[in-house]
Amino acid sequence: MPLLSTWTTVTKPQLDAAFHVVRCELAELGLLDGGRYLDRIDCERTALPSIETLGFVYDDGVSWLERLVRFQGGVIYIPFNAPVTPRVLGGTLRDTIRHEFAHAWAWLDRPFVRRAWFRETFGATYHGDWAAKPEFDPNRFASAYACEAPKEDFAETFMLLLRHRRGLDRFASRPGLHRKLRRLERAVAIAARERAPRVRGPRTT
Repeated sequence: MPLLSTWTTVTKPQLDAAFHVVRCELAELGLLDGGRYLDRIDCERTALPSIETLGFVYDDGVSWLERLVRFQGGVIYIPFNAPVTPRVLGGTLRDTIRHEFAHAWAWLDRPFVRRAWFRETFGATYHGDWAAKPEFDPNRFASAYACEAPKEDFAETFMLLLRHRRGLDRFASRPGLHRKLRRLERAVAIAARERAPRVRGPRTT
């Protein structure tokens, strides 16, 4: 996630509360339940400060130096000095976790993210790039940061999908973005059905 200008301290209870909210959203969409699928993704507050990012996930390997300080692939890391304001607690901290869950998902299930739906939705592979970097167009992209790379377009779109999962038609006036959200919604439904099927109880008669 990109840099914000106001920095202070995120407490562990604040981070745990935001993480819980996002996990509930993911459970509602069927992507985690009882230790399955994205339930395996953890979120930690880093002991090291950051001046460049609100959160990060190692989605393509961890160097020996990073392993030395106990960083692991697929974990959502939030720097302890990430910004905390009423606006952040109402959305931005959660939005950061939502965004980073997309990267953690790509780390956890590369075969699914490598399917055709990703390229068809975001114009390139997760670790690929566009032939030319696009200019920000609110009709096509969730944010200016989404124009950085296909994987950031994915993560920013996923963030919006989680936040507005019950009302995606609010984006109907932004047709390119709305189309992405609906395609991603369908991919999430497929992942929920194939990768994280719910355990059904015995049928009663």
